[in-house]
Amino acid sequence: MNFIQRQLQIAINSITQWSKVNGFTISTSKTAAVHFCRKRSLHFDQELNNEIIPFMNEIRFLGVVFDKKLSFQQLRKKCEKSLNILKVLSTTAWGADRVSMLKIYKATILSKLDYGCTIYGSARKSVLQKLDPVHHTALRLCSGAFRTSPVKSLYVDCCEPALEHRRQLLSLNYFFRIGSNPCHPFYDFKLRPFLVRQQEARKSFVPVFFTRINLTLSELNLLYLRPTLQPNNTFPPWEIPDIEYLNPFKTFKKSDTTDVINQKIFLEHRQHYQDSIPIYTDGSKSAAHVSFAVVFPDKTISFTLHSSCSVFTAEALAVLFALEEISDRLQRNFIIYTDSLSVLQSLKSFYPHPHNHPVVLNILDLFNKLALRGFNIMFCWVPSHVGILGNEQADRAAKSAVVPISIGIPVGDLKKHVEMYLHTKWQEQWDLETDNKLHTLKPLVQPWPSLANRKADTLITRLRIGHTRFTHLHLLFGEEPPMCSSCNCRMSVRHILLECPIFYIQRLQFFKTSSISLSNLLSITPHVQIFAFLRSINFYSQI
Repeated sequence: MNFIQRQLQIAINSITQWSKVNGFTISTSKTAAVHFCRKRSLHFDQELNNEIIPFMNEIRFLGVVFDKKLSFQQLRKKCEKSLNILKVLSTTAWGADRVSMLKIYKATILSKLDYGCTIYGSARKSVLQKLDPVHHTALRLCSGAFRTSPVKSLYVDCCEPALEHRRQLLSLNYFFRIGSNPCHPFYDFKLRPFLVRQQEARKSFVPVFFTRINLTLSELNLLYLRPTLQPNNTFPPWEIPDIEYLNPFKTFKKSDTTDVINQKIFLEHRQHYQDSIPIYTDGSKSAAHVSFAVVFPDKTISFTLHSSCSVFTAEALAVLFALEEISDRLQRNFIIYTDSLSVLQSLKSFYPHPHNHPVVLNILDLFNKLALRGFNIMFCWVPSHVGILGNEQADRAAKSAVVPISIGIPVGDLKKHVEMYLHTKWQEQWDLETDNKLHTLKPLVQPWPSLANRKADTLITRLRIGHTRFTHLHLLFGEEPPMCSSCNCRMSVRHILLECPIFYIQRLQFFKTSSISLSNLLSITPHVQIFAFLRSINFYSQI
């Protein structure tokens, strides 16, 4: 400990000296330290400007509270306090609707749980699990579900994933954002060899962020994903290329214009620009195939991309490859035809921003360089699938492309891909919950519309999940479950709505049949007579 104390003091002195040389002053009254350990007593005192630095049990840094045991209890307490807002608004009789409740939850509580999760995600699993009750309580309040409702049913009913799922998603997004920025201080981060050995030797060693992310990528089979490097903006705002595009079809509505008229409009347009060499670009995206193609009068270029790339990326890459091919040609007048209005709008309305699409930046940079070399390049929008020969050739070439190209994936596309991949994993887990009562009604994890009336929406939610006050209140008091006096079986929502012969007449009266399924009664659109039936059997007030 004496060695550690000396090394820390040397570091503090070095920082203090550097501050004095560069004109900075460190306030001793605002300086504090935290000793992260499980022991109760502190082992050393450090000094700043001959004043002892006070050691605190916890300290706030960039909005995240770190306590000396890294239990992050303050985060849980802060979120539990914010639950009072939901409790006030969640009265089952007159409370706010589910959509509003979920928005309030995301704004007041979930945002706090999301912020800094890349940091506190290193905590032990037992520590992170202490945050789950906050999430579960909030979802119960938002949906009106009964207190005994299974958490997996809550997730699917509210279409809100578990906190672990969210931490994975946010951490992966942050990891890919770092990987796309070569200027980020952690871009080339590598753990020191002695720390790697220590981590392998001691299972209690807390893995760093990148180690945890690599484990997550390995578990999800996503290690092959590589983000596109964000290119540097080489031109200031006042030198951004002013790109305008031609649109000979702007006065015509595609749905009201025949293909023959569109073709004649294009032929007339080509008569005006016959001195410019036409180049046709197109991108294609299907379930497992993303590709693009560039068609020159004497050459066709086509490549396939990773399936996570968006159609916008494919269309933009087609334009970029067209410009790269132009740069090697002797001619100087070209016109690039594309059916992607979004790409043309992005080029026209571009403004420097940290989250600009990297391919759009590369297009503008190359376009600027070609303009300085004397190239006259124009862009023109054409409607797709109307029989314009060059556009049809580009479309066929893109769909038939088979040669892959090794290129990174834009961060925006990666985020959508990871989100969809994790949602698919969630769906696969839900598919295994065949004994879950909600699974029979809602096999797909997707949002369902809520009822405008809070009371009605709460009742339908409890019936769908299968946990009501009448059927499951005994779990809270440690009592025996209620039994049906007629059938001598345990009371359940299914038994009451479908099976019990006591309510046979009421089923005929309200449902016009004695044989009906839960899907007909409680699906995405509840049966119009469900509440009248519940009132007639005196079950409405006991849900």
